[in-house]
Amino acid sequence: MKNMDEIIYAVLTGSATEEEKILFHELMDQKENLQLFNQFKKIWEEAAEVKYYKEYNTKRAFYELSKKVEANKKQKRRLIRWTVSGIAASILFLLGLFGLMGFPDFKLHHSLVLFKTEMGNRSTLILPDSSKVWLDSQSQISFNNDFGKSNRNISLVGEGYFEVKHSDKPFIVDVKDFKIKVYGTKFNVSAYPDDNSIQTCLESGQISINQEGKKELIVIPGQLISYEKNTATFKTRMVDPEKYLAWRSNKMYMQNESMNELSKKLQRKYNVVISFVPESLGEKVHYSGIFTNEDITEVLDAISIASGLKYSKKDNEYIIEKK
Repeated sequence: MKNMDEIIYAVLTGSATEEEKILFHELMDQKENLQLFNQFKKIWEEAAEVKYYKEYNTKRAFYELSKKVEANKKQKRRLIRWTVSGIAASILFLLGLFGLMGFPDFKLHHSLVLFKTEMGNRSTLILPDSSKVWLDSQSQISFNNDFGKSNRNISLVGEGYFEVKHSDKPFIVDVKDFKIKVYGTKFNVSAYPDDNSIQTCLESGQISINQEGKKELIVIPGQLISYEKNTATFKTRMVDPEKYLAWRSNKMYMQNESMNELSKKLQRKYNVVISFVPESLGEKVHYSGIFTNEDITEVLDAISIASGLKYSKKDNEYIIEKK
């Protein structure tokens, strides 16, 4: 009789025989087997979205993954015996934390108001003019304490999604390299200092890009404006805005992005460090696809299945290299 790994692999790849399908359904009657299959399926579907410019043995990679998942499951069974007794004592502590989670750091420097999120955290803010801002991990906004009275000027570092209330006073977002002028709309801006570009995507309404000495650039819904820092030039194209707003619901879309760019997003989201061996590997490998996982190991497992890479962990650092 074939083992469960072989049967699951056949079902996931669509190559299962009638006999394997019958055996699969029998195995899935057991709750533990169904949970294991769902975990494999989740990783497998994400791996199928990842594009890598190389052919390699996916079957072998799957079996390596199955051993790892099984080992992790046994480890969790051992750990649960030691942790259950501490759950009751932890509940009060967690209840206290729930009142704090989701709030950014807040500071007031004389006339400047600053909101900041740490790595791995996100927050939602309502500004004095009733506009709403979602701040992604490791991002910050700042504005003067007369915001909404004499002006609606705001500075952004990192990524933010804005729902701007209509007003006679223009809403200005300063991302250092240029300013975005808004009168009432929904849009996303990604302006991390260590990224190669600044991206502005308009969901609805109208905004304009303003750069000193340059003609005003009007943006319409569905447009993505990319400012390439190395060349100081703008690129415009039509996109599905959802792909650039989805980080608010823990989704990550990638369009032919290098592993270097992907690793920056993973580091911000999961508060980890990622490095490559050799370092050039981060630029040689590119991906297109979507991740919805909140578990960094499952994301890296999916990448491993799709690409023939492997990773190891040391403290809070993940090291990615070729197999």
